[in-house]
Amino acid sequence: MSEKKQVELNDDQVKEIKRRASEARQRFGVHQNVPIGSDIRLVLEKEGILLCEYPFSDLEGTHTYGNITWFKTGEDTITFIGLNTSSYYDEQIFALAHEIYHFLTKTGKAYSKELDDEDPETEKKADRFAAEFLLPADALCDAVDSVFESSQISDTQEGKLLRFIARIQCEWWLPYRSIVNRLFEERYISQDQYDQLYDLDCRSEDGSYRRLLKSTDNEISELLNTRTKNIGVSNKITEVILSNYEDGFIDETELIEVLALFEKKPEDYGIIIGIDFDDDLAELLESEDDR
Repeated sequence: MSEKKQVELNDDQVKEIKRRASEARQRFGVHQNVPIGSDIRLVLEKEGILLCEYPFSDLEGTHTYGNITWFKTGEDTITFIGLNTSSYYDEQIFALAHEIYHFLTKTGKAYSKELDDEDPETEKKADRFAAEFLLPADALCDAVDSVFESSQISDTQEGKLLRFIARIQCEWWLPYRSIVNRLFEERYISQDQYDQLYDLDCRSEDGSYRRLLKSTDNEISELLNTRTKNIGVSNKITEVILSNYEDGFIDETELIEVLALFEKKPEDYGIIIGIDFDDDLAELLESEDDR
Protein backbone atom coordinates (compact mmCIF):
# COMPACT_ATOMS: atom_id res chain seq x y z
CA MET A 1 0.00 0.00 0.00
CA SER A 2 1.32 3.43 -0.98
CA GLU A 3 4.54 1.85 -2.13
CA LYS A 4 6.88 3.39 -4.64
CA LYS A 5 5.38 2.94 -8.06
CA GLN A 6 6.15 -0.41 -9.66
CA VAL A 7 3.20 -1.46 -11.80
CA GLU A 8 2.25 1.17 -14.35
CA LEU A 9 -1.40 1.81 -15.26
CA ASN A 10 -2.23 3.06 -18.72
CA ASP A 11 -4.25 6.21 -19.39
CA ASP A 12 -7.50 4.31 -19.98
CA GLN A 13 -7.12 2.43 -16.70
CA VAL A 14 -6.46 5.65 -14.80
CA LYS A 15 -9.45 7.32 -16.43
CA GLU A 16 -11.66 4.40 -15.42
CA ILE A 17 -10.40 4.49 -11.83
CA LYS A 18 -11.05 8.22 -11.58
CA ARG A 19 -14.58 7.64 -12.82
CA ARG A 20 -15.14 4.91 -10.26
CA ALA A 21 -13.75 7.07 -7.44
CA SER A 22 -15.97 9.99 -8.40
CA GLU A 23 -19.03 7.74 -8.63
CA ALA A 24 -18.17 6.18 -5.27
CA ARG A 25 -18.13 9.62 -3.64
CA GLN A 26 -21.51 10.38 -5.18
CA ARG A 27 -22.85 7.02 -4.04
CA PHE A 28 -21.73 7.71 -0.48
CA GLY A 29 -22.95 11.31 -0.50
CA VAL A 30 -19.51 12.94 -0.26
CA HIS A 31 -18.81 16.11 -2.27
CA GLN A 32 -15.71 16.03 -4.45
CA ASN A 33 -13.98 18.80 -2.49
CA VAL A 34 -14.78 17.46 0.98
CA PRO A 35 -12.16 15.39 2.88
CA ILE A 36 -13.33 11.99 4.12
CA GLY A 37 -10.73 11.19 6.77
CA SER A 38 -12.02 9.09 9.65
CA ASP A 39 -15.58 9.40 8.31
CA ILE A 40 -14.67 6.54 6.01
CA ARG A 41 -16.02 4.28 8.76
CA LEU A 42 -19.44 5.84 8.17
CA VAL A 43 -19.11 4.81 4.52
CA LEU A 44 -18.66 1.20 5.62
CA GLU A 45 -21.74 1.41 7.83
CA LYS A 46 -23.76 2.92 4.98
CA GLU A 47 -22.84 -0.05 2.80
CA GLY A 48 -23.44 -2.59 5.57
CA ILE A 49 -19.76 -3.59 5.62
CA LEU A 50 -18.72 -5.01 8.98
CA LEU A 51 -15.38 -3.83 10.36
CA CYS A 52 -13.10 -5.97 12.52
CA GLU A 53 -10.09 -4.15 14.03
CA TYR A 54 -7.10 -5.95 15.49
CA PRO A 55 -3.36 -5.14 15.85
CA PHE A 56 -1.79 -7.98 13.88
CA SER A 57 1.96 -8.42 14.21
CA ASP A 58 4.37 -8.24 11.28
CA LEU A 59 5.54 -11.62 10.04
CA GLU A 60 8.95 -12.13 8.41
CA GLY A 61 9.21 -8.55 7.23
CA THR A 62 5.72 -8.44 5.74
CA HIS A 63 2.86 -6.26 6.87
CA THR A 64 -0.86 -6.63 6.20
CA TYR A 65 -2.85 -3.42 6.27
CA GLY A 66 -6.30 -4.83 5.65
CA ASN A 67 -8.28 -7.50 3.89
CA ILE A 68 -11.82 -8.11 2.76
CA THR A 69 -13.88 -11.28 2.88
CA TRP A 70 -17.51 -12.17 2.35
CA PHE A 71 -19.90 -15.07 2.57
CA LYS A 72 -23.54 -15.81 1.87
CA THR A 73 -26.15 -16.80 4.43
CA GLY A 74 -29.24 -17.77 2.51
CA GLU A 75 -30.05 -14.85 0.25
CA ASP A 76 -27.93 -12.38 2.24
CA THR A 77 -24.30 -11.48 1.60
CA ILE A 78 -22.20 -10.44 4.58
CA THR A 79 -18.99 -8.50 3.93
CA PHE A 80 -16.20 -8.05 6.47
CA ILE A 81 -13.13 -5.84 6.33
CA GLY A 82 -10.30 -6.78 8.65
CA LEU A 83 -8.14 -3.78 9.58
CA ASN A 84 -4.65 -4.07 11.05
CA THR A 85 -4.53 -1.40 13.76
CA SER A 86 -0.81 -1.84 14.33
CA SER A 87 -0.55 0.39 11.23
CA TYR A 88 -0.39 4.16 11.57
CA TYR A 89 -3.79 5.84 11.63
CA ASP A 90 -3.40 7.49 8.21
CA GLU A 91 -2.44 4.08 6.77
CA GLN A 92 -5.59 2.60 8.29
CA ILE A 93 -7.74 5.17 6.47
CA PHE A 94 -5.95 4.43 3.20
CA ALA A 95 -6.31 0.68 3.74
CA LEU A 96 -10.08 1.00 4.19
CA ALA A 97 -10.35 3.01 0.96
CA HIS A 98 -8.24 0.34 -0.77
CA GLU A 99 -10.62 -2.40 0.39
CA ILE A 100 -13.65 -0.36 -0.71
CA TYR A 101 -12.31 -0.67 -4.26
CA HIS A 102 -12.31 -4.45 -3.96
CA PHE A 103 -15.83 -4.30 -2.53
CA LEU A 104 -17.18 -2.13 -5.36
CA THR A 105 -15.42 -4.01 -8.16
CA LYS A 106 -15.56 -7.51 -6.64
CA THR A 107 -11.87 -7.95 -7.39
CA GLY A 108 -8.95 -9.37 -5.47
CA LYS A 109 -8.20 -12.66 -3.82
CA ALA A 110 -11.38 -12.61 -1.73
CA TYR A 111 -13.51 -12.61 -4.88
CA SER A 112 -11.34 -14.90 -7.03
CA LYS A 113 -10.95 -18.31 -5.47
CA GLU A 114 -8.29 -19.37 -7.95
CA LEU A 115 -5.89 -16.64 -6.79
CA ASP A 116 -3.27 -17.70 -4.25
CA ASP A 117 -1.72 -14.20 -4.11
CA GLU A 118 -2.99 -10.74 -4.85
CA ASP A 119 -2.62 -9.64 -8.48
CA PRO A 120 -0.12 -6.71 -8.61
CA GLU A 121 -2.11 -4.81 -11.25
CA THR A 122 -5.36 -5.16 -9.29
CA GLU A 123 -3.61 -4.00 -6.12
CA LYS A 124 -2.18 -1.01 -8.00
CA LYS A 125 -5.68 -0.13 -9.19
CA ALA A 126 -7.00 -0.42 -5.63
CA ASP A 127 -4.23 1.89 -4.39
CA ARG A 128 -4.90 4.43 -7.14
CA PHE A 129 -8.63 4.26 -6.39
CA ALA A 130 -7.97 4.84 -2.68
CA ALA A 131 -5.85 7.89 -3.50
CA GLU A 132 -8.46 9.29 -5.92
CA PHE A 133 -11.29 8.50 -3.50
CA LEU A 134 -9.59 10.21 -0.55
CA LEU A 135 -8.07 13.10 -2.53
CA PRO A 136 -9.75 13.68 -5.93
CA ALA A 137 -7.61 15.08 -8.73
CA ASP A 138 -9.76 18.23 -9.01
CA ALA A 139 -9.36 18.95 -5.29
CA LEU A 140 -5.59 18.49 -5.56
CA CYS A 141 -5.52 20.79 -8.59
CA ASP A 142 -7.41 23.49 -6.66
CA ALA A 143 -4.95 23.15 -3.77
CA VAL A 144 -1.94 23.42 -6.09
CA ASP A 145 -3.39 26.46 -7.88
CA SER A 146 -4.07 28.20 -4.57
CA VAL A 147 -0.41 27.98 -3.52
CA PHE A 148 1.69 27.95 -6.68
CA GLU A 149 1.67 30.31 -9.62
CA SER A 150 1.17 27.45 -12.06
CA SER A 151 0.40 23.74 -11.97
CA GLN A 152 4.01 23.05 -12.92
CA ILE A 153 5.77 23.08 -9.57
CA SER A 154 8.85 21.14 -10.59
CA ASP A 155 11.08 24.18 -9.91
CA THR A 156 9.71 24.72 -6.41
CA GLN A 157 12.16 24.54 -3.53
CA GLU A 158 11.80 21.46 -1.36
CA GLY A 159 10.95 23.44 1.77
CA LYS A 160 7.92 25.11 0.20
CA LEU A 161 6.80 21.82 -1.33
CA LEU A 162 7.05 20.03 2.03
CA ARG A 163 4.98 22.77 3.70
CA PHE A 164 2.36 22.27 1.00
CA ILE A 165 2.35 18.49 1.51
CA ALA A 166 1.99 18.99 5.26
CA ARG A 167 -1.07 21.20 4.76
CA ILE A 168 -2.58 18.66 2.38
CA GLN A 169 -1.95 15.85 4.87
CA CYS A 170 -3.54 17.75 7.75
CA GLU A 171 -6.63 18.48 5.66
CA TRP A 172 -7.09 15.22 3.73
CA TRP A 173 -5.45 12.68 6.10
CA LEU A 174 -3.60 10.61 3.50
CA PRO A 175 -0.21 9.11 4.35
CA TYR A 176 2.72 11.34 3.36
CA ARG A 177 3.93 8.97 0.65
CA SER A 178 0.45 8.68 -0.83
CA ILE A 179 0.42 12.46 -1.29
CA VAL A 180 3.85 12.30 -2.94
CA ASN A 181 2.45 9.63 -5.26
CA ARG A 182 -0.57 11.85 -6.03
CA LEU A 183 1.65 14.77 -6.97
CA PHE A 184 3.69 12.58 -9.29
CA GLU A 185 0.67 10.77 -10.75
CA GLU A 186 -0.92 14.11 -11.63
CA ARG A 187 2.42 15.28 -13.08
CA TYR A 188 2.98 18.18 -10.73
CA ILE A 189 6.49 17.10 -9.71
CA SER A 190 9.45 15.69 -11.61
CA GLN A 191 10.98 12.23 -11.30
CA ASP A 192 13.91 13.64 -9.31
CA GLN A 193 11.58 15.44 -6.91
CA TYR A 194 9.52 12.32 -6.52
CA ASP A 195 12.55 10.18 -5.66
CA GLN A 196 13.84 12.68 -3.11
CA LEU A 197 10.46 13.26 -1.46
CA TYR A 198 9.51 9.60 -1.36
CA ASP A 199 12.73 8.57 0.36
CA LEU A 200 12.38 11.24 3.06
CA ASP A 201 11.81 9.94 6.61
CA CYS A 202 8.28 11.16 7.30
CA ARG A 203 7.66 9.37 10.63
CA SER A 204 10.65 10.14 12.86
CA GLU A 205 9.76 12.49 15.73
CA ASP A 206 13.01 14.38 15.17
CA GLY A 207 12.82 14.37 11.37
CA SER A 208 12.39 17.60 9.43
CA TYR A 209 9.02 16.63 7.95
CA ARG A 210 7.49 15.48 11.24
CA ARG A 211 8.53 18.75 12.89
CA LEU A 212 6.96 20.61 9.99
CA LEU A 213 3.75 18.59 10.28
CA LYS A 214 3.57 19.29 14.01
CA SER A 215 3.95 23.01 13.40
CA THR A 216 1.11 22.84 10.87
CA ASP A 217 -1.28 21.01 13.23
CA ASN A 218 0.21 19.22 16.22
CA GLU A 219 -3.01 17.40 17.17
CA ILE A 220 -3.56 15.95 13.71
CA SER A 221 0.13 15.11 13.39
CA GLU A 222 -0.05 13.03 16.56
CA LEU A 223 -3.25 11.28 15.44
CA LEU A 224 -2.07 10.38 11.95
CA ASN A 225 1.23 9.03 13.29
CA THR A 226 -0.34 6.88 16.01
CA ARG A 227 -0.45 3.10 15.83
CA THR A 228 -3.86 2.89 17.50
CA LYS A 229 -3.77 -0.88 18.16
CA ASN A 230 -7.54 -0.82 18.60
CA ILE A 231 -9.41 -4.07 19.09
CA GLY A 232 -13.06 -3.99 18.16
CA VAL A 233 -15.88 -4.84 15.81
CA SER A 234 -18.83 -3.03 14.26
CA ASN A 235 -21.76 -2.51 16.61
CA LYS A 236 -23.85 -4.74 14.36
CA ILE A 237 -21.56 -7.70 15.09
CA THR A 238 -21.71 -7.05 18.83
CA GLU A 239 -25.49 -6.89 18.70
CA VAL A 240 -25.63 -10.25 16.90
CA ILE A 241 -23.42 -11.79 19.63
CA LEU A 242 -25.62 -10.38 22.40
CA SER A 243 -28.83 -11.43 20.61
CA ASN A 244 -27.49 -14.96 20.18
CA TYR A 245 -26.93 -15.12 23.94
CA GLU A 246 -30.33 -13.65 24.78
CA ASP A 247 -32.04 -16.05 22.35
CA GLY A 248 -30.23 -19.04 23.84
CA PHE A 249 -27.98 -19.89 20.89
CA ILE A 250 -24.82 -19.45 22.95
CA ASP A 251 -24.38 -19.91 26.69
CA GLU A 252 -22.82 -17.61 29.28
CA THR A 253 -19.35 -19.11 28.96
CA GLU A 254 -19.37 -18.70 25.17
CA LEU A 255 -20.60 -15.11 25.52
CA ILE A 256 -17.74 -14.26 27.86
CA GLU A 257 -15.14 -15.93 25.64
CA VAL A 258 -16.36 -14.25 22.43
CA LEU A 259 -16.58 -10.78 23.97
CA ALA A 260 -13.12 -11.24 25.49
CA LEU A 261 -11.68 -11.48 21.98
CA PHE A 262 -12.58 -7.81 21.60
CA GLU A 263 -11.58 -6.84 25.15
CA LYS A 264 -15.21 -6.55 26.25
CA LYS A 265 -17.22 -8.12 29.07
CA PRO A 266 -20.97 -8.84 29.42
CA GLU A 267 -21.40 -6.14 32.07
CA ASP A 268 -20.19 -3.56 29.52
CA TYR A 269 -23.56 -4.15 27.86
CA GLY A 270 -25.63 -4.38 31.04
CA ILE A 271 -25.59 -8.18 31.19
CA ILE A 272 -24.82 -9.62 34.61
CA ILE A 273 -23.50 -13.17 34.52
CA GLY A 274 -24.30 -15.19 37.65
CA ILE A 275 -22.31 -18.38 37.07
CA ASP A 276 -19.53 -20.22 38.80
CA PHE A 277 -16.34 -19.79 36.77
CA ASP A 278 -13.95 -22.60 36.11
CA ASP A 279 -10.23 -21.89 36.42
CA ASP A 280 -9.71 -21.17 32.70
CA LEU A 281 -12.63 -18.75 32.51
CA ALA A 282 -11.61 -16.97 35.71
CA GLU A 283 -8.09 -16.58 34.33
CA LEU A 284 -9.51 -15.14 31.08
CA LEU A 285 -11.53 -12.53 32.98
CA GLU A 286 -8.58 -11.63 35.17
CA SER A 287 -6.40 -11.08 32.12
CA GLU A 288 -9.01 -8.71 30.70
CA ASP A 289 -9.10 -6.71 33.94
CA ASP A 290 -5.31 -6.36 33.84
CA ARG A 291 -5.29 -4.73 30.38
